[in-house]
Amino acid sequence: MLGTGVILQEYNSFNPTFMNEMMMNEVTKESVNYGFDLQREDYQRTLVSGETLEVQRAVLTYKDEINIYEIATLGAKDSGILVMTMAMDDNQFSQGRKIIELFWSTLQYKLP
Repeated sequence: MLGTGVILQEYNSFNPTFMNEMMMNEVTKESVNYGFDLQREDYQRTLVSGETLEVQRAVLTYKDEINIYEIATLGAKDSGILVMTMAMDDNQFSQGRKIIELFWSTLQYKLP
């Protein structure tokens, strides 16, 4: 589970949907500058509550190291959420990946 994380932020004063690319650039720029190869694999995910999110996925690789970041936002006027997951492996059976999948499969959010 080493190197796995989930960030969920709720916003009540602005719509966070403009933050996707900015957040992705911030979390990947140091690795890219170091020499990691960056591949984007964006996709859609539907939450249990029915909302569909555009998930921006970055897979960074360097030698035998892999870092995977996913960022998604859901927003409306003056509110919303930002979700970021990070995993340092691509093994879908690892404990860390199972935690991330459990998070995604149970996330519910209703826009006001």
